[in-house]
Amino acid sequence: MSLANEAGYLYVLSKELATLNKEMKKVSKKAQKHLEKHQQATSPEKRQKHQQKHATKIQKIKKILEEHNKILTKLRNHQIAFAHQLQNEHKVK
Repeated sequence: MSLANEAGYLYVLSKELATLNKEMKKVSKKAQKHLEKHQQATSPEKRQKHQQKHATKIQKIKKILEEHNKILTKLRNHQIAFAHQLQNEHKVK
């Protein structure tokens, strides 16, 4: 692949990674909020409600983390390909 294509892949993947990081930060804040509300709740119904919401957010975080790891793997591969292509273009003949 050409150097420009590899650079394009790196750009797109980095944008996807940044989006996932923002989403993970938002979801983890909500999970923390539900955990705190669970600890502060006095009635068993409210405790269970917040505990379930917390568990749901944790599952969402795990899914985001799996996607995050997939994108990181792709990013590493394209970074290596970019470096290789850059070396090929700048070889002295």
